[in-house]
Amino acid sequence: MNRTLHRLSIAAMAMALGSASLVATAQSGDDAKKAARRAQLQMQQLQQKAQEAEAAKAKIEGDKSVLDKQLREQTQQVARLKGALPKALESLKASEAARAELAATVATLEKQLAGQKTSHEAALAAAQINTKQRDEKQSQLQRQHDAQVAQVGECSAKNERLVRLSGELLDRYRNKSVSDVMKQRDPVLGLGDVQMFNLVQEYRDKADAERFSPSTNR
Repeated sequence: MNRTLHRLSIAAMAMALGSASLVATAQSGDDAKKAARRAQLQMQQLQQKAQEAEAAKAKIEGDKSVLDKQLREQTQQVARLKGALPKALESLKASEAARAELAATVATLEKQLAGQKTSHEAALAAAQINTKQRDEKQSQLQRQHDAQVAQVGECSAKNERLVRLSGELLDRYRNKSVSDVMKQRDPVLGLGDVQMFNLVQEYRDKADAERFSPSTNR
C-alpha cells in the first residue's frame, strides 16, 4: 500500500508539472486560469483516491483481525476437545471392565440357577437389567467418544482452511495494483467500490462458513 501511495504522489507531481507547463505556454490569462484550475482538480482527485486506498487498507486489516480471532478460538476449542479425550477413553475402559465383570457374574448365577431356577428368577432378572443398563451406558460413552473424535477432526480441518483463507486475504492486499486503487470511486461506474464490497463480502462469507460449531451430545 505504501508503494501505491508513493506512485500516486509521483503521478500527482507529474500532473502538477504538466499543468505548470500548460500555464507557462497559455496564450491568455483565461487559459492560464483554466489550466491552473484543472491541475488543482486533478491534485484533489489524487488526494481523495489516496485517502480511499488507506480506508480500504484499514478495512482489509480489520477483516484479517477477525479471521485471526476466529482461528485462535477454534485452536482453543481443539485443545479442550483433545484434553477431554483421555477422560472419555478412561470412562469407556472402566465401563468395559465393569461389563465384563458383570457378564462373569451373570454366568455364575446362571450355573447356580440350573437347580434353583424358581427361587433365583428375581436375581437373574435384576442382573439382566443391570447388564442392559451397563450396555446402554457403554454405547452412550462410545458415541460420545466418537463424536469428540469427529469434532477434533472437523475443527482441525476448519483451522487449516482459515489459515489458508487468512493468507489468501493478505496476498490479495499485498498484490493490490495501482489500477485497483485508481478504480476506486470511479466517477462514472464506481467499479472500485463494487469490487471492494464484493471482495470483503466474499471473505466474510468464507470465514462464516468455516466457523466451528460444536455439535450436541448424541
